[in-house]
Amino acid sequence: MSAILAEKVTQYAALAEMGIFRVNEISNYSLRQDGPDKDVLRVIYKRAKGSLLPFSRKYKFGRSVKTVVVDGGTSRMERTYEISPFLLKAVAELEDLLVFNQYGPTEPSTSNKDLKASLMAEINVLKQLINQSIRAESMGAVNAKLDSVRRHIDAL
Repeated sequence: MSAILAEKVTQYAALAEMGIFRVNEISNYSLRQDGPDKDVLRVIYKRAKGSLLPFSRKYKFGRSVKTVVVDGGTSRMERTYEISPFLLKAVAELEDLLVFNQYGPTEPSTSNKDLKASLMAEINVLKQLINQSIRAESMGAVNAKLDSVRRHIDAL
């Protein structure tokens, strides 16, 4: 296992606690409610052809019961069910992993440079469109604002 993937496993404590160690093979997940007091998380893997490992695993999480006063005058109580905080943490980690698995480990500086170049090109196109469509007296304020945005992007 590469150093990047080993770091990812230790970074995702909830998934490791659930027994998910092959985080690089996760391709998707689904979450559904099974009755009022249970949630089911299904983690789907992309496996090599002929692999004996399962293509998906299901994890069941209980919901906590909370009794709430619905109407203070009649003192009527209602039971509500709250999602497990551990499940919420696991789903957040899965979302982060899906982005990592889809785009791979990238250099932040390289992606920032590409993003800056893309934003600058869009601003130039926007400036040309605005110059063609507005009157001359408001052109100075628009150009000043576009220059300000350009300076902020360069500062990133």
